Amino acid sequence: MTSRFQRTLSSVACATAAATGVPALATTAIVDFEINPVLGTGPSIYVAVPGPQTITTAPATFTGGVVLGFATFFPAISFATAPNVYGTADFGNRLGRELTISIDPQFSTTEVSFALFNGEVFAQSYVVNAFNGSSLVASQTLANLSPNFNAGYGLADVIAPGGITSVTIAPTGNPAAWDFLIDTVAFNQSINSIPTPPPPPVDQPPSPPVRGHRHGHGEGEVELLEVNFGDDLNDIRGSVIVVSPVPEPSSWALMVGGLGGMGLYASRRRRR
Repeated sequence: MTSRFQRTLSSVACATAAATGVPALATTAIVDFEINPVLGTGPSIYVAVPGPQTITTAPATFTGGVVLGFATFFPAISFATAPNVYGTADFGNRLGRELTISIDPQFSTTEVSFALFNGEVFAQSYVVNAFNGSSLVASQTLANLSPNFNAGYGLADVIAPGGITSVTIAPTGNPAAWDFLIDTVAFNQSINSIPTPPPPPVDQPPSPPVRGHRHGHGEGEVELLEVNFGDDLNDIRGSVIVVSPVPEPSSWALMVGGLGGMGLYASRRRRR
């Protein structure tokens, strides 16, 4: 994974607000699970963690998931920071299908944005809900994220001018199977505003048609059929031997004998 988003915490000064009459800008923060908070590399698989991990840092507490480092079978998280992400899966130990971000009440927040990675091998939709206390104040659905092996991720960005105190992330429809992760959680700014944002999701191109050509068209000649299966299968090239029908020795003997008999019969008729 590349350190595409790895940034130290940033803040915006607001000391001139009273003098100028311009509203103060909210303090910004980024949680990347490596620098904020400072964490060692997590295990690469869910089952290596005995249960849910609560991660508390400035300005929020994360619950419901575990920290994974260099997660196995997650090519799409190359767009995240190295090495850690925070996620949950149905095959983890006592993990639920929802992640929760609880924001410190002293940290005034009106926007929460982050990258969400679909770990499933099929497309899945996710809903991100923002609350102020118990009131739902913003909601976003990331519809039909591609499977992870096909760069399946989306960028969440929920905004509520009246304030956000918590955010929940869950797959839609209460599926029996789930597997998703988050990283680079930005507070009071969009993840798109962070320098070097991730590239857009990349759809796997359709497989090219199978192409090939044949060698050897003469009678009784062995044919070689060369097939190119295309780059999607690592440019595999195969050769298939196609043998044209060739008479066996016993068939040759019968044919020669038959032709000789017919010639002898015709010669006798001409003598008569």
